[in-house]
Amino acid sequence: MDAVHALRSFIVQELNYKGTPDRLTHDYPLLENNVVDSLGLFMLVSFIEEQFGVEVGHEELVPENFGTLGAMSKLIERKRVG
Repeated sequence: MDAVHALRSFIVQELNYKGTPDRLTHDYPLLENNVVDSLGLFMLVSFIEEQFGVEVGHEELVPENFGTLGAMSKLIERKRVG
């Protein structure tokens, strides 16, 4: 399962996203559209760390890394390679 699909599933199932999952595209603004709030962000970080075996630092908790599924996927990829 790729990162975007795993993240989308997590948001739908664990964060109780009420919209249609198809709306959660690679570049859909999650923070701007209130899909992810502050609690959801910390849940996502825990999921990412456990699911993908990476550690997310406090300095990385910025909209550029968590604003979209694509941004999170890129963060995961950078962390896995680095």
